[in-house]
Amino acid sequence: MAKEYIVLEPKNKYGNINLNKSVFSSIALNVIEEDENVKLVEGNKPFKGGIVTKIDDNQLTLTVPVKVSYKANVSDVCANLQNKIFESISYMTEHTPDSIEIEVVGFIF
Repeated sequence: MAKEYIVLEPKNKYGNINLNKSVFSSIALNVIEEDENVKLVEGNKPFKGGIVTKIDDNQLTLTVPVKVSYKANVSDVCANLQNKIFESISYMTEHTPDSIEIEVVGFIF
């Protein structure tokens, strides 16, 4: 069953650290906002669009729908974005995502 948080490995005897899935979505959103070649796709229907974060058995999966600048190389932009999201989440939370899927749903003209 999917949970709403990740349990990090305890480093001392004082307790566990649990990170809500919104933490990972926020980190990914910050990375997207720093890149001028991509824009996050927000849906116009409630709960549609935006970053989809799933946690199942303490495994993190992100699905990121974006629009890419028509002047940019799509493969390079997506690979770069995927790497930056992975590095940011790993560095900030000490948890490595299991899957980061970048979905190109349109272009920025």
